[in-house]
Amino acid sequence: MKRTRRIFFLICCIAMIFTLTTACSQSAKTNSDSLADGTLTFGVCANHEPMAFTDGKQNVIGFEIDLGNAIAQELKVNPYWINTSWNSIFDRMNKKKYDCVLSSVTDTPSREDNFSLSNRYFVNHIVLVKKSENNSGSADNSDETLKDLKDKQVGVVVNSGGAGTAKAHLNSDKIKKFNTLNYAFKALGNNAVDRLMIDESEAVFYIKKYPNQYQISSQPIASENYTIVCRKDNTKLTRKINNALGHLIENGTYAELTEKWFNKDMTSLVK
Repeated sequence: MKRTRRIFFLICCIAMIFTLTTACSQSAKTNSDSLADGTLTFGVCANHEPMAFTDGKQNVIGFEIDLGNAIAQELKVNPYWINTSWNSIFDRMNKKKYDCVLSSVTDTPSREDNFSLSNRYFVNHIVLVKKSENNSGSADNSDETLKDLKDKQVGVVVNSGGAGTAKAHLNSDKIKKFNTLNYAFKALGNNAVDRLMIDESEAVFYIKKYPNQYQISSQPIASENYTIVCRKDNTKLTRKINNALGHLIENGTYAELTEKWFNKDMTSLVK
């Protein structure tokens, strides 16, 4: 009986220590310094190649993942990624499930009012893509414009910059929405749509992935800035992220990452 009591007492002590440790960690995380626990936790919706997506082993990879990891290294903390739904990504951040959102978020006036936004880390161009006509996969300098889409079916990916641009400039009956970029490109390949209106980064990635099948057929028809999103009351973290981002741009790390994912140095766009 005495042995049973001792075991019970030890279990209670261990549980109490674990609870106090967890509480202290959470307190450190949610007080004035988000990095006090040695971790920078990112929320991401990993369905946006090549920015953030999952590989065959369900590992989250992409340009934004590499950039976030580099920012964490600059801040001398460990990165931690939480893959979540786009529909709840900001709500979960406000509930302190993670410190910030790094997930191709466009800088808009509404978001500037409701969140603390970093400096831009990427300039996203919207372009048109069509099936390749010259079997080279390169642009043919046709320089199509929005006016050239009058009689064409245009594919877009839901919740994307291309979808927003199409909605602003095209009749709804000319827009066909797809849940993923894969479906959109398959539709283009099968002539279910005439053009895709997508991010230039996506276009470059898919043309590299499927050479000689597709080509960019326009100059940028719209542009938007991507920003890292923190809670409105967490401007201290935003400043730290901006400092780290600035250093990565100056020391050439940013150039290396853009060359890795987009085959070109894109530093001049964010300076």
